[in-house]
Amino acid sequence: MNKKKWYTGAVVLFSGGVLTLSAFLVPGIVNSEVIAGNGPAAQANVQPAAAGNAIPVLKVEAPAPVSTVSADLLKDMSEAQIQQIYDYVNQPGLEPGISGRELTEAEVNRRLVLEDKYVYEGLRPEQPLPLKAGQAEVYVDLVTHTYAYPERTMTDEELLQLIDWSYRLNYIAARHNVTAPPLAQDISEAEAKSLAAESVNKLFDADVSKLETKAMLAQLGPDKQPSWTVHSAPYKAGTLRGQGKEFREYHVIIDARTGDVLDTTVVNGALKRTPIDAAAAGSIQKDASWIHKATQIVMNKQGDKRTIVKADLTDTEVNNKRGMVAVKLVLEDGSHYTAELRYPDQTLRCLIYKP
Repeated sequence: MNKKKWYTGAVVLFSGGVLTLSAFLVPGIVNSEVIAGNGPAAQANVQPAAAGNAIPVLKVEAPAPVSTVSADLLKDMSEAQIQQIYDYVNQPGLEPGISGRELTEAEVNRRLVLEDKYVYEGLRPEQPLPLKAGQAEVYVDLVTHTYAYPERTMTDEELLQLIDWSYRLNYIAARHNVTAPPLAQDISEAEAKSLAAESVNKLFDADVSKLETKAMLAQLGPDKQPSWTVHSAPYKAGTLRGQGKEFREYHVIIDARTGDVLDTTVVNGALKRTPIDAAAAGSIQKDASWIHKATQIVMNKQGDKRTIVKADLTDTEVNNKRGMVAVKLVLEDGSHYTAELRYPDQTLRCLIYKP
């Protein structure tokens, strides 16, 4: 039996912008997010027709998809079944394994597409995932914490059963979680989203208004600073990823007390990184264009008018392996930016600010 570490199927519940996170290990099931009762409202912009026009001119935007995952997940489950799952996820040292193989890349991609259909279109398996051996080839054994996968290619029904199980498992666990006390904040969720959108637009010339944007308030870093993390991505990003299509998503971290934008990052999973070898690293050290590029980003795109008193490359050993060049720019008041640029084209991946 394979007992390695697994990706996490996590349920994320936003209530007033405050994160409640309950994550459990479901082999092969990744990035499961349940937005309970907070689906984005449909957007429509209708322009009235001019007087005398025989045919009205309408501009109607497609409504944003709304999550179908809610308390309805529990309507076909008895209290005994709910308690059984709750007892299971609360066992100490829970770390499920797999009896047999792992999911193939093709199955993972199919699962991503199916999960979007599960969330947004209400697609459900015909039967629930069996919770013990002897009923089907795909099942989870609650006693041994083992998932059984067949050697053959899994069917859509079997993948849907695994998806459905992960959502039910996490939803039930989150239902029993004790709500944490609210974190101190001076910046509201709406203000955080506005600041994030402004930062993405400045640095990457991107408009996030048509993307799905989620915000959560959490304590980050060793000092447990209350911070907003705002994530914008296309609706049904799992489908795009599963179909191998290129798209961008944006992640912004904002100080919840001051409103300072601490990190603005663009993510493009389709881009291939080029590790920097010793010869290239030596050339970069002598090439002033990297520092010049970072300086222009801070001064022109970020719009910071404070004097830059020092600029140099940082964390080169680690970043060379990642195919990134990080430029640290220290300002006159001691605060600093770190601009992370992709090698070799010098495009900006992220801008980090330390007050």
